[in-house]
Amino acid sequence: MPSQRFYRLSEEKRALIWKASMKEFISAPYEKVSINKITRDAGISRGSFYTYFEDKKDVLSFLLEDTRKKWGACCQQRLEDTDGDLCSAMGALMEYGMEFCRNNNLFRLHRNLVMYPGAVLTEGIEKDFDFERVIGEDFFGKIDRSRLKDGTDQGVVLLIKLCVACMMAAFTEYYKYPEKEEIIKAEYQKALRILCYGAYKTPQKDRLEEKVNE
Repeated sequence: MPSQRFYRLSEEKRALIWKASMKEFISAPYEKVSINKITRDAGISRGSFYTYFEDKKDVLSFLLEDTRKKWGACCQQRLEDTDGDLCSAMGALMEYGMEFCRNNNLFRLHRNLVMYPGAVLTEGIEKDFDFERVIGEDFFGKIDRSRLKDGTDQGVVLLIKLCVACMMAAFTEYYKYPEKEEIIKAEYQKALRILCYGAYKTPQKDRLEEKVNE
């Protein structure tokens, strides 16, 4: 992650470095990312760059962490907007999520990273993904658990994981077929309703639980 010297720069200067770095990472595969291009576009010297970051992996970690913080803030805001209704918040996040990814070029960044997984994933940048850290610890405290059949910590975490899995599947589908955006969003909302409210018309005897207890 960036050094303390980086954080002592003005907000405007940090933004220029962020913009130049993102531009390079979405323009070239990971292994071909050029530090010289980043420093040129950011208007800093190569020497200065190495007082802020160790290497390009360090820059990428910074970009991903910054994105996580922005996304986490959005998740919490959507939960507040829906008065703690987790499923409604997850529904609202789909629309925002696609726009967020487009505006921040995350689809293009993801494309360049997955092309060379050996250069990135095995170095530990993404394999330590922790969704609780991404959305923020405060997120859990804002959920209205009285709406849920299982409001325990374990139950809430499991529901969030399932909701996020649905969203990630939708994002992956959109990444492949952007022309099907409206269909993908509709299918996501349908999957979310089934997940949150059930697939049966009337309450059914829990045969799955019976099997588990046999």
